[in-house]
Amino acid sequence: MKIAITGSTGRVGGALVDFLRHAGHEVVALSRAELALDDAHALRRAVAGLDVDAWINPAAMSSPDACERDPAMAHAVNCVAPAIIAEQCRQHDRYLLHFSTDYVFSGHEPGKRKEHEETGPINHYGRSKRDGELAVMASGARATVLRVSWVYGAKVPAYVEQCVRQIVEGHAIQAIADKWSIPTAMPDLAGWVDFLLASQPSAVLHGCHSGEPVSWHGIAETLGAHLAPEHMSRIQATRLADATHFAAARPVHTAMDNALLSALLPRPIDHWRDAMLAQLSSTPR
Repeated sequence: MKIAITGSTGRVGGALVDFLRHAGHEVVALSRAELALDDAHALRRAVAGLDVDAWINPAAMSSPDACERDPAMAHAVNCVAPAIIAEQCRQHDRYLLHFSTDYVFSGHEPGKRKEHEETGPINHYGRSKRDGELAVMASGARATVLRVSWVYGAKVPAYVEQCVRQIVEGHAIQAIADKWSIPTAMPDLAGWVDFLLASQPSAVLHGCHSGEPVSWHGIAETLGAHLAPEHMSRIQATRLADATHFAAARPVHTAMDNALLSALLPRPIDHWRDAMLAQLSSTPR
């Protein structure tokens, strides 16, 4: 299959380029410099002119604080751009796999969110991504919206990699203990994407691991217990309210239920803790 991937230098996009090429697909990697998502006219021409079987769109303005400072740009990149890609995919009969986020949920209630639940984002990032989802699903294209959360295990480091480095180097860690979601290992996510490219369901799906919701502090404790149990006292809990450097409000409870995606896959999705420890075992430190 010939696949165009936006955001090819980002955490998810870059990992998908490598994985899908290794899996035998022909991949057209499109970085931000090669495909300007905030230029609607140029984007429409570029998408219409590229002869591929499928588009994968993980590219986004993904910093909640940057979106809060520039909501117009967030709307252009996270809503208008996927709408244009979806429109062109419909016109040329191409499949679209569009990435979204757990931040589309308000985060007011504990538990795990299902795909059909009301969203209610509380910041510009979440609103722009929610509007992008709606535009893609209303386009008439063959499209899947895949919501992901706390992705790690790619070349671009994430919170998990930062924790591992701090633990291994013996540093103290302060981690927020009252914000909840579920982490997602990039190698597993890439495998789910390859499956979706073959099956092409028209659906909104949650692409995350199984298990109970966990906080950033809980992740740090899981990693600490595995890597350096003698230094667990160095992992200190903080509150979301103490993070005064955030410009955008953060939703508290955004863990997602993955039952729909898990039922489609050849095997059930692993618990996040098992996936994380497996990733640690396979990664040189």
